[in-house]
Amino acid sequence: MPLFKRKPFDLAKPPEDLEPSDLVYQVRFTKEIFRDYQYPKLKEYLNRINLYRQRVWMCKSTGKSNLTYEEAMVMEKNAIQKVQQLPNDLVAPALRIIQFSKNQSTTLLTKALVVILIRLPLPSFLACILRLLI
Repeated sequence: MPLFKRKPFDLAKPPEDLEPSDLVYQVRFTKEIFRDYQYPKLKEYLNRINLYRQRVWMCKSTGKSNLTYEEAMVMEKNAIQKVQQLPNDLVAPALRIIQFSKNQSTTLLTKALVVILIRLPLPSFLACILRLLI
């Protein structure tokens, strides 16, 4: 879920007394439902749409900011897919290094790469890196 001002954002709750025959307006990418597009409730729906179109969102997985809500959602989905592509041979050593470390992320990355280079033969290592980059 994308972050708004570095904090989780609560989606609007669906109307409780909604009938199957009621006409509703739905935000395409959040699936939020609004009953009225009439003036009193118009502000709520349009304000929400305008908020999602602003570049104030941040990807929770990558930390990239200045995104629209939809861009942040796509980026998170892609980041999750990349993490799932990480070969099982690399997961355990990387997690051991990262788990209790208080180092900066660049230092952690360097340590993890050194350990992986030592443990894996070069062709396997290059194949793993290429798989992550593609």
